[in-house]
Amino acid sequence: MVADSRDARAVRTAGRLNAPRPARVEARIDGSPCAVNHQPVAVLREEWRVLDRWWTEEPVLRRYFEVVLESGENTVVFHDGSRGGWFSQRGA
Repeated sequence: MVADSRDARAVRTAGRLNAPRPARVEARIDGSPCAVNHQPVAVLREEWRVLDRWWTEEPVLRRYFEVVLESGENTVVFHDGSRGGWFSQRGA
């Protein structure tokens, strides 16, 4: 049975898709990750920066990295330049 999408309980249980979660990242001097959650990074696939909502009191300034860990897992981590700290984020 599928829950009625208009039901408030369905929204609460679904949660946010792709919500950032805190991550433990060891970074090199240049800021790129060398380990994520105690797993060494085997390949740094891509890097990009996001600057959004710069006109508000809470701008978004993030430096993203797509990495492959030695376990073979692909993951995306970012450093939040506005609030500080590292986070992981996965697609839906």
